[in-house]
Amino acid sequence: MIDKHYKYSPILALSTAEMSALEQLPNKDKDLLLPIFPLKGWLGSKTLKNTISRIEKSIGNRLWIADIDYDFVFNNKKYLANPDSQREVFKEVHKLLEPKNGYENWVKYIENLNNAIPTLQTHELQEIGKQIASLYSLGRGIVVRIKIKKDSTEKINTIIKSLMISQYNKIFIILDFEDIKRSDVLQSQQYGLLVSKLSSLLPSAIFSTSASSFPSSFSGSYRGELPIYERQLHTAVCEQCGDIRVIYSDRGSARANKTNGGGGLPPPRIDYPLKNDWRYVRKEFEDSDNVSEGEKHALYKQAANEIVNSDYWDSSLRVWGVQMIEKTVELKDKYCITSPNRSTAVRINIHLYQQIHYTSDLSLLNTEEDWED
Repeated sequence: MIDKHYKYSPILALSTAEMSALEQLPNKDKDLLLPIFPLKGWLGSKTLKNTISRIEKSIGNRLWIADIDYDFVFNNKKYLANPDSQREVFKEVHKLLEPKNGYENWVKYIENLNNAIPTLQTHELQEIGKQIASLYSLGRGIVVRIKIKKDSTEKINTIIKSLMISQYNKIFIILDFEDIKRSDVLQSQQYGLLVSKLSSLLPSAIFSTSASSFPSSFSGSYRGELPIYERQLHTAVCEQCGDIRVIYSDRGSARANKTNGGGGLPPPRIDYPLKNDWRYVRKEFEDSDNVSEGEKHALYKQAANEIVNSDYWDSSLRVWGVQMIEKTVELKDKYCITSPNRSTAVRINIHLYQQIHYTSDLSLLNTEEDWED
């Protein structure tokens, strides 16, 4: 299931930005990545079949971890009020979340996805032992995602005891902190102790701490840098865990809990990820209620120009996101950065690459690879 060549296991939302960013990574770097996808409908698609097709387009014929986006169903008021009025995909996902017979619908669905490693569903725990046995029988191991800030101690204890009783050895436990701040990093000692304790109970398990500290707003800020607290948390936990295998995970530089944007067109902003922080340049429209296409493109060009001429810019890094920023400086290509969604894809692409190669000297790596828009 998970061997030592995997460097990074990000939890990625099924959005155009995340999927484009992943798709444009060099193939040799995708080989080092084990992404986690909470399944939901792909854009306006009617069925889950299109979701799987988009995942396979982004990652190729490689292993990936499958979970279920619980909020896609249970935070959708329109679907809950009138299921028959919504797309079929909502019913498909809802069916996967039915806990009957140890989530048998989920087990049967995963069985037919040959490259998918299953995540244990823990919304209902009555037949958790049966679900563990059923998922393990697929021969791919089991991923267990524990939401540290939401799951009760009683719930976590029940999950761990059930895994101990099973005595299975191909288990990947993700401690998901979701959105974090610096204060969470300051508590890293207790989280390191938690990983050590869980490892003593499940000695063959592999672990991960996953989180996101990417801000929800840049209002009033022109340029700056933001520390990657999830990387700091991971490093601090690893320092206390000795030889325990702890894989780095985050949200790929996106928020864990997505927020709806305010009204109007967001000001142009381009982000440039480094290994330990994100740099950004943000521009303001003269009148956000009256923006011309020419003004928008010009401001993205100005932001790109500032980044390319900064002291942190690395012109030797030839991944897709970097080349997109260079294209934006020239404004000669229709595929340059002209929207927040494309800017987000560029940031995520560079961030994924930086975190895959966190322990490497990037100047020694060959990043050249053909890519297509």
